[in-house]
Amino acid sequence: MKRSRNWSRQGFAHLETLFHTANGYLGVRAAPEEGAAEGVDSIRGTYLNAFYEIKDVCYGEKLYGFPDTQQVMVNVPDAQTVQLTAEGEAFSMFAEQTGERMQTLDMQSGLTLRTCLWHTRHGDIRIEIRRMAAFAYPNLFLLRYRITSEGFSGKVHLKAILNGDVRNHASANDPRVAAEPLKCLRLRAVGLEEQHAFVQAETLRSGLSLCCYAGYTCPWDREQTCTPTATETVFSGTLANQQTTELTVFACYADSRREAEPAQAARDALQTCMQIGADALVERQIEDMNAFWQDARVELSGGEALQEAMDFDLYELLQSTGTDGVSNVAAKGLSGEGYEGHTFWDSEIYVEPFFLCTKPQAARQMLLYRCRILPRARANARALGFSKGALFPWRTIDGDECSAYYPAGTAQYHINADIAYAFLQYWYITGDLTFMAEHGAEVIIETARLWLELGHMAEDGFRIDCVTGPDEYTCLVNNNFYTNAAAQYHLRGAVRLIRTLKEAGLDANVTEATKLTRAELAAFTQAADRMVLPYSQQLGISAQDDSFLQKKVLVLQSIPKENFPLLLHYHPLFLYRHQVCKQADTVLAHLLFPATADEATKRRSYLYYNHITTHDSSLSRCVFAMMAARLGMADVAEELFLETVDLDGSDAHGNTRDGLHTANMGGAYLCILRGFAGLTIDEKGLSLSPVVTPGIPRYAFTLYYQGTRLRCEVSAEIGSVISWLSGDPVTVRVNGKDVVVGPDGASSM
Repeated sequence: MKRSRNWSRQGFAHLETLFHTANGYLGVRAAPEEGAAEGVDSIRGTYLNAFYEIKDVCYGEKLYGFPDTQQVMVNVPDAQTVQLTAEGEAFSMFAEQTGERMQTLDMQSGLTLRTCLWHTRHGDIRIEIRRMAAFAYPNLFLLRYRITSEGFSGKVHLKAILNGDVRNHASANDPRVAAEPLKCLRLRAVGLEEQHAFVQAETLRSGLSLCCYAGYTCPWDREQTCTPTATETVFSGTLANQQTTELTVFACYADSRREAEPAQAARDALQTCMQIGADALVERQIEDMNAFWQDARVELSGGEALQEAMDFDLYELLQSTGTDGVSNVAAKGLSGEGYEGHTFWDSEIYVEPFFLCTKPQAARQMLLYRCRILPRARANARALGFSKGALFPWRTIDGDECSAYYPAGTAQYHINADIAYAFLQYWYITGDLTFMAEHGAEVIIETARLWLELGHMAEDGFRIDCVTGPDEYTCLVNNNFYTNAAAQYHLRGAVRLIRTLKEAGLDANVTEATKLTRAELAAFTQAADRMVLPYSQQLGISAQDDSFLQKKVLVLQSIPKENFPLLLHYHPLFLYRHQVCKQADTVLAHLLFPATADEATKRRSYLYYNHITTHDSSLSRCVFAMMAARLGMADVAEELFLETVDLDGSDAHGNTRDGLHTANMGGAYLCILRGFAGLTIDEKGLSLSPVVTPGIPRYAFTLYYQGTRLRCEVSAEIGSVISWLSGDPVTVRVNGKDVVVGPDGASSM
């Protein structure tokens, strides 16, 4: 379970993303330890999940209710710098004198490794650098810098730097990245304490503070100095032929969003980690990764490269996702500054399912993040003119709306239903009614209320007007199919949950918190039952909205390849007046809410929207792959899955340098479970209807359902085998037939 790459000057920022180190709280890009050489594309960054600064939003014409500010993930003090000199010669991994370059991500151990052979004027030195963000000790970034002489003899210096003079990256011509560099931090203290280096800093506007303490071990003599912005710790010694020495950096971070005293927390974490020692920390990391892979790995036939790509996606989901209730998962995880560290609906629809099936407690923590920011969602609803209920922001870190372009942002009200969908899925897969009573029901009811005020009853049914669906190339329309279908699911789920809580005597908390009435529940049911779901009689397809099919079709084949993605080359109004989709919209609705159309309509709709969808969003191909599998188009599903699973490895969207496409990685996982295996989880239970493709004739995965651990293996030779691993026996519907899976043996279908 390894991924390795050689490296060169070109495209190095792409590799910095692929080989970054993270643990859900802390992320460090794989920048050159010594600093980037001239002409090297490098984005140096260290990030703490949900640690943010506030910046102004500038408008040419600002109207009422537009956000004045937005939250931005902060590039925090840098502890990854190590500079090597040998007999006065400075090492650079990009120099002509450096050979045998290789980077390896060891996903089984949770480590990254960079190796090379440096041909100095006085002989060769082998360099091996290991990095780790500890899952058991999330404050810790560990760097082990090992040098071995292979012919060199002479004096060597290793300089470790803790640098507080950092700023955020920017790209003026890409709306997916900040437009200008941002200085976020004010240094409060930089110093040395018992040979440990530390930097204390605070954000300029958001009022957050952090501290990094760095400790060093090396057998050589040390000399330490301090500047107003950085500390330098230099180890000096003599390296003889065949001799090895190692500098170990223990860098521990803490912040005020999680700790009352970040400096003390960072200091305590450093003391703990240094007492444990690097070797024992690595051993613990390996144990944690072994436990993770037992539940998380999806086994695929189809070649080593395919399995490696799948492993990479799942490993990155683990690295990217915060599970402390304070944070969640940003669009780029902790691998880069694209989308400025914001959480979108991607979290609930694309990432949450992976944790629901493999680490339900982590999924619960992700949902608690939404519970914590519910008060701000209520305030957001009031700002947009709603008298009651809650509206979660389109993009946020700590609950405030960070989208300055409302037509393709705030108007995507479907985020409320997406979040409710995740809570309902959690209930169905875990049976944790206590959590729903104490936390989930309040979120579901408050967000459901919005539909009654946003929509209205008309002669043709319950309409929801002036909204934007998932397709961001079509904005401010009436009756977006996905939005209406999601709202229908949301409203019915809310009613079902409240009835279940009442039957269990667990409804007091949500009734008190929301002042829910019987009349509201009746209105929920009426709106859901009469929900307008646009349909074209002429084409026999689900219409994306009331007006979409009346627009002129944009012929994608006529557009030069270099003009994709379209959002970077065409004015929004040009896109809005054409039939063109950025991503799956109606097709996604058919996938998540299959009762909204019959099979023939789904097939015709799929074929129609397939011709006008650009897949400019990384959220798209995986959805089309899943739906193709469900419609029996195995070859199409396989092709789209193969494009999905290695999207970042191949840099298919050309912007992985700014961070991973985390939701796409969740989509790759769902291609197997929801697509090929046909997994659905609803109020009726868990069901599977597996298929295989010629290029992937076998796959297997593990999942949790109602506290029971199951393994599913599907192949062309044996069909489907569902095996019990632990827990109570459960009933699973396989290919339309109920089977009981328990310790008595596997069930084959």
